[in-house]
Amino acid sequence: MSVPPHGQLTVSVAIVFLLACSSFAQSPYILRDSDVVHRMDKHVEVYLDPTGAATFEDVAAPVFQRFEPSKGNLTFGYIKSVIWLKVTTKVSTPKTEWHLEIPAPFLEYVDFYQLRDSSWHHSQAGYYRPHHIREISHTGHVISLHFGADSVSRVFVRIAGSSPKTFPLLIMEKDRFIGKLRYEDIGYGIFFGILAVMFFFNFFIYATLRLTNYLLYICTIVCTFLIFAAASGYAGKFLWPQSPDFNFYAGRLTLGILTIFLAIFTMRFLEVRKYSRVMYYMLASLVVLGVVAFILVATGAMSSAGNNLVAVSTIIYMTTGIVCRAEGNKTANYFIAAWTVYLIGGLLLSLRNSGVLDFNFWTTHLVEIGAALETIIIALALGDRYRRYKLEKEEAQALALRVQREATEELEMKVKERTEELTNAYEELNETLKKNKLQTKVIEDKNAELDAFFYRISHDLKGPISSLLALASLAKIDIRDPLAQTYFERQYRQVERMNDIVTGLIKLTRLTSGNLPRQKIDFDKLVDECILSFNGAANFPNITFRKNIQPGLEFHSEWVLQNAILQNLIENAIKYARDESPFVDILVAEQAGGVMIEVADNGQGIDPELQPRIFEMFFRGTDGSDGSGLGLYILKRSVDRLNGTIEVTSTPGIGSRFTVRLPALLEASLFFKPADVPRRDGTGELDSGGGILDYSPHSKGISP
Repeated sequence: MSVPPHGQLTVSVAIVFLLACSSFAQSPYILRDSDVVHRMDKHVEVYLDPTGAATFEDVAAPVFQRFEPSKGNLTFGYIKSVIWLKVTTKVSTPKTEWHLEIPAPFLEYVDFYQLRDSSWHHSQAGYYRPHHIREISHTGHVISLHFGADSVSRVFVRIAGSSPKTFPLLIMEKDRFIGKLRYEDIGYGIFFGILAVMFFFNFFIYATLRLTNYLLYICTIVCTFLIFAAASGYAGKFLWPQSPDFNFYAGRLTLGILTIFLAIFTMRFLEVRKYSRVMYYMLASLVVLGVVAFILVATGAMSSAGNNLVAVSTIIYMTTGIVCRAEGNKTANYFIAAWTVYLIGGLLLSLRNSGVLDFNFWTTHLVEIGAALETIIIALALGDRYRRYKLEKEEAQALALRVQREATEELEMKVKERTEELTNAYEELNETLKKNKLQTKVIEDKNAELDAFFYRISHDLKGPISSLLALASLAKIDIRDPLAQTYFERQYRQVERMNDIVTGLIKLTRLTSGNLPRQKIDFDKLVDECILSFNGAANFPNITFRKNIQPGLEFHSEWVLQNAILQNLIENAIKYARDESPFVDILVAEQAGGVMIEVADNGQGIDPELQPRIFEMFFRGTDGSDGSGLGLYILKRSVDRLNGTIEVTSTPGIGSRFTVRLPALLEASLFFKPADVPRRDGTGELDSGGGILDYSPHSKGISP
């Protein structure tokens, strides 16, 4: 039959009672001295139920003969069997109140069956049971003993669960129990108080300094508090007495989280990557294992995964500290000292839980003492590390100031030396400039005279050469002899080339002589005039001219130079146009405050090896051209005169693209009024060489 909790067993239980009285064949343990704690480990009978199917009626029946005397300490370790204990005691002083206690809060399910007034009373306790159903609310598992008329107490104890089953069985007088409870509360109060003080101390430092190491350490303190509060039973008694499931989450699940925080903290605190790559990767693996342990415990696949991981990780933390210290990390001294006691306490606790060691003060509480010391020492280590960091920072700042001061002094000396050198050089330069100024004036005067002389000579040659050109043209018409015509044709080309050279030289002298007038440039009109000036070219009717002039373009410049640029760009495109479907694209647009002029064609193109030389004076390439070799040179000189740039992109057989970029003038006051600018030269003649004669006829019939 089932036994209801918190009630009296009646009806057929009376029969069981009569039979059970005879089943307590063991001699009762006599409780004489009320001033001592009686440890009953050796004075009980034990039955291990491997299936857990035995009920109280089964084990209490007189025919049940499987109880055996205890072999000494109740150290069973991690066994899955249900443990049944049979305890028989007798008092010499009937009025004394006694308590039976199992001081092992981690035992999950504990059931007491006690004979009271000829009936059996059932009370419950255990890690996973709320406190309101317990007979006495305590961190351990306690009942008050009741003695019959014969002064004998008879108790069955059932212990079940997956937690380690190593525990003592204590009986003590009530006042003695209260005194023991008081000392335990004081001890754990000190322990949890240390954790609380360290929490707020480190939290205050973190809030002040914002150092990540302090935040990680705060997390480890919180995890440590939850684990020990749950394992000691104080969390179940005071924090969540009616929700024992929280013991599971706060205790076993937090072990994996603690391992993760401690691994990351150790890596950062000891700068492990700097001292040992092997230990660094081992600590990194603990982070992964912490996640795995958390999952195993949460799913119930392996409830001891967290405990096993903590045991292994503690050894790794200790080893890491030793390795880092051996490599020269002085901070590791604190780390080793902190983990030594904790490691020993954890080792004793693991051996106790496994059933190797007895349940006593050191195997139970040394790990808590070690945790408290570890918390304090690591806090001191953090403070020492911060002190070292601050000291190193101050030394580095002092060194930086010293170096800066020395560098400043050295710089001042060098500046003084250089100043003296510059002063002397400046005085020498002034003397030299005075001499050079006179020389420069003489050179400029000579150059001006030479330019004027050169212009006069070229201009004087222009007339005779033009006459020769006209006579050669007439001779070609009148002479009928084919051989003579060939000679006159050659003569005509040579005279024409000489005329181009002289014309180009005249234009060049105009470029280099004095300031040219400036005005607003009407590019639409200027482009049309330049195109019409070549309407006498043999291939002109076949060429398609495509204009793209930005409307409303505001740009002021020397009209003469702008005309020279466009004239030579268009002439070059016409001269080398292809025979089939030739075209010339002309683009003028504002760009970066200035203007961009671009002329593209689909003509012969320029060989890559010749492109760097096309702007040289008298360079004509290797294509047999009979030009003067001055057109592109004059173009380059005009662009330079306007502080502009010119770029050439050309592919043989595909065509060429010339891009000119001219900056805007900075001062409008430099402009000449349009009325001051001459529109044409004295004769109104447009030179056939495509130069920069100041002649701009109105364009007609040019479509944009």
